[in-house]
Amino acid sequence: MKIGELSKLSGMSASAIRFYEEQGLLAPISRTAAGYREYADNATHRLRLIQTSKKLGFSLEIIRSLLAENGKCSLDKTRAQTTILLSEVEAKQQALAKQHQALLDLRAMLDGDNVTMPCREHFAVN
Repeated sequence: MKIGELSKLSGMSASAIRFYEEQGLLAPISRTAAGYREYADNATHRLRLIQTSKKLGFSLEIIRSLLAENGKCSLDKTRAQTTILLSEVEAKQQALAKQHQALLDLRAMLDGDNVTMPCREHFAVN
């Protein structure tokens, strides 16, 4: 299929498809005599896999490494990268939980009866 048809089927712009091609994530199987790219029937599936992976937080570099084995997704690499990404997300969640609690504490302090210049006294803001 040509890039226009792939664009319609995938819901992605032709420029986005070309970008993924430049990044080594998608390759046309051939070119016509006029130079038009022709993609495999499974290209829409591959684009969906790329989009889903991006939404989950995988970088393009990681996605490229996951798809490196004959164009198919490596289960072992995907498991390993998923474990790494889960650890990163959990660390962010812990940091956000601490920030959330600190903001709740600040709001409670500011809503208290004996508040006098809380920023200077409690946060040393210039």
